[in-house]
Amino acid sequence: MISVDAIQVEDGDTLKITVADGVERVQLIGIDAPEDTENPKFAADSRRTGLSQETLLSLGIIATGHLKKLITAGYGYELRWEPEKPDKYGRLPGELFTQSGVSINARMVEEGYAIALPGASSTLQSLQRQAESERRGLWGVLAKPTRLWAGADSSD
Repeated sequence: MISVDAIQVEDGDTLKITVADGVERVQLIGIDAPEDTENPKFAADSRRTGLSQETLLSLGIIATGHLKKLITAGYGYELRWEPEKPDKYGRLPGELFTQSGVSINARMVEEGYAIALPGASSTLQSLQRQAESERRGLWGVLAKPTRLWAGADSSD
C-alpha cells in the first residue's frame, strides 16, 4: 500500500494518481462505472444496450461527479495496487481507501454509481444488489437505463 494525496478523477472508475515516478492511471478494481466521454467502450455500451448516446453520457457524468464528491482534496488516501499489472488501456488495478479504512471502490457500488464486475468479491456483489433494490444513485435517478447498462433485467 502507498499513501497518496494528489488524486484526479478521470471518470467514475479511473483515477490519475501522482506518485514518485509521475502520474499513473488507476482502474478501481472490481467495479465498472458508465463512461462519461465517447470512447471505444462507450460505443460498445451504446450498441449493447440500445441506449441513446445522450442517456449513456448522462449516466457517466453523474457517476464521475459522485466519485469526485467522494475524493476530498487535501485528504490522505491509501492505495492498494498492482503497478506491474496494467490492463489493456494501460491502467493499473487498485483499491483506494480513506484514512479510516473505507474502500472508495465499495462506496461507489454501495451508493449506486458503479456496478460490481463479474468475478468481483461477494461483498461488492451484495452491495450492488442492495443499491439496486433500494434504488440508490443511478438505480433511482435513471433506473431503466442503469439496468440496461448494467446488464440487469430491464423489466419494470
